[in-house]
Amino acid sequence: MRKRNTCSNMVFGCDCCCVSSFVYIVGLFTIASKVLPFLHKKFFKKPVELQEKNFKKDVVYLYQFPGTPTCSSLSPFCIKVEAYCRLHNLKFERRNTYSLRGSNGLLPFIELNGEQIADSQIIVKRLTQIFKLKAYPDEQTTALGHAVDRMFENHTFKLMLRTRVAVLDKLLAFVAAPKVPAFLLPIIAPLGGYFAGNMLTGRIASSIGKFTDAEYDEMLKNDLTQLQTILGKKKFLVADEPTAVDCTAFSHFGTFYYALPSARNNLHSLLDSSKFSVLKEYVVRCQERLFGNEFRDSQ
Repeated sequence: MRKRNTCSNMVFGCDCCCVSSFVYIVGLFTIASKVLPFLHKKFFKKPVELQEKNFKKDVVYLYQFPGTPTCSSLSPFCIKVEAYCRLHNLKFERRNTYSLRGSNGLLPFIELNGEQIADSQIIVKRLTQIFKLKAYPDEQTTALGHAVDRMFENHTFKLMLRTRVAVLDKLLAFVAAPKVPAFLLPIIAPLGGYFAGNMLTGRIASSIGKFTDAEYDEMLKNDLTQLQTILGKKKFLVADEPTAVDCTAFSHFGTFYYALPSARNNLHSLLDSSKFSVLKEYVVRCQERLFGNEFRDSQ
């Protein structure tokens, strides 16, 4: 009698079981998925092209989203890098862009002495190493600063971002105004705000969970309460002089509070309330210390 072909016969020409064959194939694909990207990166990936060909020594070229008349950038991560440069008196030049991206596909990125560095957290770390800076005064403040920094960028940021959803149409109208005919703005801004709002809402829900509006508001209020408690009677979050975490904190407050003062949202209401007067004073102190009069709460 003719022997019936099994899946293993057809694939390998042997009598090993189908399960073994399947495991073998999965193993081959797994190895290939790890090895091929490595080989591509090693031998075929084009080197990063510098935007600033005639760079000046030790000048940080900061590629960032543009800002508004009351805020240097619409991105807190861009503001964080600029704040860190200002804190340590590093020479920098802004390069506003909507189209360019760093090696990670995002903004900001910097170019320094012919090297391109992406991601705000990595940028701050590399600037600290290259210029031999002191991000924090000691190990204890380093640990506390790192914990607060991560809370801000992985939780508080998402809650602040949610407060912007309600005023996205106004923000988009401001951004689009120079490029779109005036008669189209009343149509484009609400539509853009609606779709962008849905996208942001989904992003927030997938990041910290899906909750009611009241629950999101309570979470933001709780984060601000903890920040105010950490601040205590100090001038800045972990010390009496600003550190790296103050650059992070102000970057988020700076973006969401100062970017478009006329588009008020829940964050404005909270910071302007008596409950968070100490935190509001801290934000103003950071603004004056790091940016002078570049950030304003009115246009």
